Amino acid sequence: MLVRRWGEGRGPSDGPESTVVTAWHGHENAVSEAERLVRSRYAAWNRADSRGLRAALHLPHISLPGARLSIRESEPELLHSPDLRALASVEGWHRSGLDRLDVLQASPDKVHCVVAFGRHAADGKRYADGQAVYLVTLRDGRWGIQLNSVTLRPIGVGGPDDSHAVETASYVLRRWLDARDGDDPAAERRLVHFPFVELDGARLLVRRSGTALRRDASARAVACHGCRSALGSVRVRERSAHKVTLETEIARYAPGGALISCDLALVIVTHLQGRWGVQVYSSFLTSSSENGQR
Repeated sequence: MLVRRWGEGRGPSDGPESTVVTAWHGHENAVSEAERLVRSRYAAWNRADSRGLRAALHLPHISLPGARLSIRESEPELLHSPDLRALASVEGWHRSGLDRLDVLQASPDKVHCVVAFGRHAADGKRYADGQAVYLVTLRDGRWGIQLNSVTLRPIGVGGPDDSHAVETASYVLRRWLDARDGDDPAAERRLVHFPFVELDGARLLVRRSGTALRRDASARAVACHGCRSALGSVRVRERSAHKVTLETEIARYAPGGALISCDLALVIVTHLQGRWGVQVYSSFLTSSSENGQR
């Protein structure tokens, strides 16, 4: 696998199984660990090695194999999932090939990875294209994959138009930020799905009710009443008719207009029970002075 480092970009001649890294100087170790874990995860998957898969993950482990979020909180749950025999029986799966690995946001204790991959049958034929997002964190001195989200598209089978999903997810993200700025937990509740997962740096927070959102709103009001957020450019990293993963920057301003912080973020928005809502929010919070150096 070809690994490109800081500022080198990706040329048109880059073939399959390449890695693109557009991270910041000083986080080389974090990026290397994240890349190693994602590659080892695919290798263990192809060996049907449940213990090898477990070694690449953190507990609790959060996954979105589609639009529905799953949290595995125990060793037995991880060791017995996924059911690779069932995958082979139902799909005819034989192996998964990693096409491309992009590392686009990184800090000393967290890395966001975006992957393109394919699923192959025993005869070598590729039958599905996949997009995946891996959130890799350093906890208790150990690197592991904390969360993964996967979207599959069968080859040769037309799917629904997902452009409306992207537009709607972006709109929901903006409304959710407005609700947070307005210290309005009722509005925020209508714009998320529970359990709502947040990765504040490497710290994992799982909110299962509106009560937790109200506590958060009260804390934000005390910390900075009247602050507002401005959404920067938004890039789509994973998309389907029922799930969209967005990468963005969110600037935070004091009531007087001074820049407080710039929050690099990855947001997963899902469609469940007839409505769209923010399901996962993972951020790298930096001060304005630090952001200028990145």
